[in-house]
Amino acid sequence: MIVNYENEPKNSIIYTSSIIISTLNRGIININNINEHCNKLGMEPSLFFLSIDWLYLIGYIKSINTKNEVII
Repeated sequence: MIVNYENEPKNSIIYTSSIIISTLNRGIININNINEHCNKLGMEPSLFFLSIDWLYLIGYIKSINTKNEVII
C-alpha cells in the first residue's frame, strides 16, 4: 500500500513518510524519539518502520548509526 487515497489516506506510506521527514527537519534525529512522536500521532509501529524502509529505499535516509541517530 503505497498510496491509498480512497480508504485511509493517513495510512499511506507517502503520508507517513512526510510526517517522519517533518520530524527530522525539526531536529529530532533519534529513531526512538521519532517513533515515540509518531506513536503519539496514532501511527502504527509497523507502518512507521515500513515508512523508514521506504525513505531508505528512495535515498532520503542514508543509515542509522550505533547511537540510533538517523543520517539523512
